[in-house]
Amino acid sequence: MKIKTLATILAIGVVSSTYAKNIDYCKTIEFDTGGFNYSAIMQASSDSECRDKPVPIQSKGIKDTFILTSEANPTGGASYLTWDESTKTYGYDKDELKSTIHDIVKQSGNDKYIETLNPIVKIKFTPKDNGGVVVSDVIFEDKNNKPISIVRDIYFYSQDNYAAVYSSTPIKYTQKNKISFIDEVESLFESMDINW
Repeated sequence: MKIKTLATILAIGVVSSTYAKNIDYCKTIEFDTGGFNYSAIMQASSDSECRDKPVPIQSKGIKDTFILTSEANPTGGASYLTWDESTKTYGYDKDELKSTIHDIVKQSGNDKYIETLNPIVKIKFTPKDNGGVVVSDVIFEDKNNKPISIVRDIYFYSQDNYAAVYSSTPIKYTQKNKISFIDEVESLFESMDINW
């Protein structure tokens, strides 16, 4: 019985150490790597130009990146977002959103279908120390208000320090693994803190 219990505890320890490791990326931003490939992030962090290069994130066969930026203020992140200093809330500019959608379609002809859908913007802001995490979902609905695709923009900033930015491509709700991936990215950003 003791051997089984010990084996279970060891197995849990191995699994948790594989999936939950904090990293001080580039001596700039600390975050929990969660289910992402820790060694790939660690290797990128050791590059002398790591602040200027995309941060690689890999999980369950999906690869993407996010970037670091020194433009750390509430108005950073997605270009269509607006910041109201008096109420400390986010909104969005409809013309900028149209322009962003146009740019997405220009980058990939496969995403042209989103132009025929109705974009709904949902913004979540979590204040954090001297900044916060902004998650903006553009949900593309059909004429029956059924969600078809999503584009997620995530922005972490610590005012006058540093920031991180992630933007997904359009993801169909039927692509469960990619939806799960952007949820993991959101968790990673929510764990961020400045460390310099």
